[in-house]
Amino acid sequence: MLPLTPLKRLKRRTKRLVRQPLIWGLIAWVFILCALGNYFLVGLHESWTYFSLFCAMAAMTLLGWTIGSSGNAGAFGDLLRQAIDVLPEARLITARDGTTVYANPGFHRLLPTQPGKPELSGILDLLDGEAAQVEFKRLRANAQVGIGDHGEFPLLLDDGSREWRRISVVPLRKPIGFSLWLTRDVSARREMEEAQRKEFRQTFDFVDNLPVGFFSSDQNGRFRFVNQTLGDWLGINPEMARATGMGLSDFVLEMNEGVEGVMSLKGAGGQPFDVYVRQTELYDAKGHFVHNRCIVLRDGIEQGDITPRRVQTTSHKATLGYDPRVRWLFKEAPIGIAVLDLDLKVNDCNRAFLKMLGRHQEAIVGRPLFDQIKAENHEDASRQLEKVAMGVIAAVRFDVQMATARGRILTISVFAGHMEDETGQISGLVLHFIDATEQRDLELQFTQAQKMQAIGQLAGGVAHDFNNVLTALTGFCEILLERHPKGDPDHQELQQIYQSGNRATDLVRQLLAFSRKQTLRPKIVDISEVISDLSSMLNRSLGETVQLRIEHGRDLKQIRVDTGQLEQVIVNLAVNAGHAMNGEGEVIIRSANADVSEAIEQAHDTMPPGQYVLIEVSDTGCGIPPENLTKIFEPFFTTKDVDKGTGLGLSTVYGIVRQTDGFIFVDSVINKGTTFSIYFPAVDDAQVPKKVDKKQPDLFDHADLTGTATILLVEDEDPVRLFGARALSAKGYNVLEASSGDMAWEIVQKQGDNIDLIITDVVMPGMKGPDMVELVRARLPDIKVIFMSGYAEDVIPEGIENDPTIHFLPKPFKLKDLAFKVKDVLGEV
Repeated sequence: MLPLTPLKRLKRRTKRLVRQPLIWGLIAWVFILCALGNYFLVGLHESWTYFSLFCAMAAMTLLGWTIGSSGNAGAFGDLLRQAIDVLPEARLITARDGTTVYANPGFHRLLPTQPGKPELSGILDLLDGEAAQVEFKRLRANAQVGIGDHGEFPLLLDDGSREWRRISVVPLRKPIGFSLWLTRDVSARREMEEAQRKEFRQTFDFVDNLPVGFFSSDQNGRFRFVNQTLGDWLGINPEMARATGMGLSDFVLEMNEGVEGVMSLKGAGGQPFDVYVRQTELYDAKGHFVHNRCIVLRDGIEQGDITPRRVQTTSHKATLGYDPRVRWLFKEAPIGIAVLDLDLKVNDCNRAFLKMLGRHQEAIVGRPLFDQIKAENHEDASRQLEKVAMGVIAAVRFDVQMATARGRILTISVFAGHMEDETGQISGLVLHFIDATEQRDLELQFTQAQKMQAIGQLAGGVAHDFNNVLTALTGFCEILLERHPKGDPDHQELQQIYQSGNRATDLVRQLLAFSRKQTLRPKIVDISEVISDLSSMLNRSLGETVQLRIEHGRDLKQIRVDTGQLEQVIVNLAVNAGHAMNGEGEVIIRSANADVSEAIEQAHDTMPPGQYVLIEVSDTGCGIPPENLTKIFEPFFTTKDVDKGTGLGLSTVYGIVRQTDGFIFVDSVINKGTTFSIYFPAVDDAQVPKKVDKKQPDLFDHADLTGTATILLVEDEDPVRLFGARALSAKGYNVLEASSGDMAWEIVQKQGDNIDLIITDVVMPGMKGPDMVELVRARLPDIKVIFMSGYAEDVIPEGIENDPTIHFLPKPFKLKDLAFKVKDVLGEV
C-alpha cells in the first residue's frame, strides 16, 4: 500500500470529523445561544437573530444527517424539537393549505388560540377590529403563494386587555409550500409610541392655547407651524398659512428701530397691534440649520383677548398637563405653567414657574396654590378660579402678588383655564403665570414720575419766579437797612420785611429740593462729624422730654454730599420723629457702613448693590399707617393740622437724598415707631484727601468787597437788574446794564475791550445767557463769567461746565453774596 499524502490524510480526517454528531450538536447550540443573546440584548438588529437561527437550523440539519447515517434518526428529531421549543419567539410552521405542521410553546403563550381549532383561524378570532382581520387575511394569502410579509396586529384577550403582536411569515423552499410564522410581543413599544403621540397631541394643545403666539419658520421666514392664538391675532387659518408659504413679514406694518424685536403687525380685520418677537435659531449636531422658533408676546393683553378654544379631540382632553411625560414644554415654556386639581392643589408645574418663585419642586407640588399667594389676594383669586372650575366662564385673567423664596414680592398676571376628562367634565385647572413685576413697577414709576415731574416743574417754575422776586425784595431791603441802621425808627419794620423774605427763601429752597433743581455744592465729608456738630441744635429742637441718642459706627467710610443739605435732611427727620412722639420718647441716630450685596426695592425705588454709608433715624412714636407709607414723600402730603405743616418736609428730604445719588427707605410699626434709613454711596479711599477741607470761615465781615472793574450785568427782570447794578455801583464797580442777550452783544461789540466780567441770567427772552457767552467768547476768549439762575437745572450747558472761568451764583442772593462772588471771581479776595 502506498503511503498517504498529507492532502489525502487531511481529507480523510475532515470526513471523519463532519460525521461526528457531537460536533454539529455543539455548533447548533452555539448558534441557538447566539440567537437567544441577540434577542434579549437591546439594540441589536433582529436580522442577527434570524441569521443565528438559520445557522442553528443548518447545524441541526447536518446533525440529523450524521445521526441518520448512524441509525439515530429518532434522537435527532427529539434534539431538534427541544432546541426550537426553548426559543422565546413564537414559531409556527404551516402547510400550503394552512394546516399546522408545528407550533412551539412560545406560539401558544403569545397567541392563546382555542384548543382544537387551527392556529391561523384562531389568530383571526383573537384580532381586535375588522381592519386587523382584513390585514391578517392579506398576510395569509401572501403566504399561500410564497410571498413573505409582516404586520402588527391588536389582540383582545380573554381578560379584556389589549396587546399588540408583530407577525411575520417566511416561505420555506424545502419542502415547497410550507411557511414559517414568527410572532413577537410589541405591546410595550406600541404603548410607548401611543404615549408619545398623546404627548405630542397634548403639546400642540398647550402651544395652540397658550396666551402667547408661537410659530416656527424656515430660513426664508416661511411658516412651518403657527399656533391657533397667533392665527386668531392675525386673522388667518394656521394650516392655510403654512400651505400657502406665508411668513411673519407678510403681516409686519412697522418695525421699532429703537427696541429689537418690537414691531407692529396687521391683525384680524386689518387692525394693527404691537408685539414683541423673540426668535431662536435651532441647528443640529452637525451645525445644519433646522428651523427658527419664535415666541410672539402681544402688547396690552386683556381678559377679553383670551378666549381659549375647547379641544375637540376627546381622546386626550382629560389629562392635559397631568401626564408627567409632557416635560419638554414645561421645561422650554418661557412663562410659568401649573396644573391644579379642583381643590386648587398644585399637581405639576414647570421649570419657569419654579425659577420665578426661586423654590424647589417639593415646596410647590402637592401643596395649595394659595400658599404662594399673598393673603390679601386670596379672596379675589379664589372667586376667579371658582368661576372657571364651575364652568361659568372658559378662562379668566387676574393679577396676584406672590413672594419668592428670598422674600421679594412679585406681581404676577395669571391666565386660568379648565381641563376636561373623557366624559367632558371639568377635572382641573391649567394656570399660566407671567411675571409682570417689572412692567407694573415701570407703569407705577412712570405714573409717579409723571406726577412728580408735573409737580416738580410747577414747583421749579414757581421757585424760579419767586427767586427773582425775592432777590429784588431782600436785596433792596438790605440797601435800605444800610441806610437805616439800628436806632433808626424804620429799622425794625425793614428788619421784619427782611426776615419774612428769608423765610420765603427757605420755602422756595424746599420746593427746589423736592424738584431736585437746587444747586448743590458737594464735598467729601465724615458723617460722624456732621452728626456730632448737629447734636446740640437737635437737643434744643427736640426739647427736654425727648431723649436723643447718637450711635456712630466704626471706621465709617466718607461720602460726597452738600453739607448744608445733609444737615437739613437730618434735622427734618429728627424734628418729625419728635413730633411723632408727642414730646416724649427717644430719637436714635445711627451710622454704619453698609455692604449691599443684592438690590433693595421699596415703593418705586430700587437701590443697586454696592458700598454705602447708612444713616438711620428712629423714634419710639405712634408709627405710620400702612396706607400712608407710599404717600409720605409726596409734596404737600401731611397728617398734621392745617396750620401746623406745609407737607414739604419729607418731600424735601427725599429730593435732597435722591439728588445726591442716595436712597431713603422707611419701616414703620403702628404704636412702636418708625425708622428712616438713608444710604449714601461711599467714596473710594483713593478719592479721599488726606485732610478733609473744613468749613470755610465767613469772610464777609472782614474782606474788602469794593472794586473798580467794569462789569456787564445782563438780566431781563428789571427789579433784579436794578438791585444788582445799585449794589455793585455802591461798591465802586462800573456797571453796564443789558436787559437781553442781544443788547449785551451790542455792548460787547462797542466796549468789549473794557469789560472785565460778565454777570448774566441763564434763561432770558431771545438770546439765552449761555448762547450770548459763547458768542462773546469768540471775541473775548478769556472773559470771566458768572451765571445767575433761580434753579440749577439750566445753569451751565454741556460743553463748558468744566471751564474754570465759568462760575455760578444761585438766586436769591444777598448783597454781600453778590459782592463777595464778584471779588472772588476777579481774584481780589
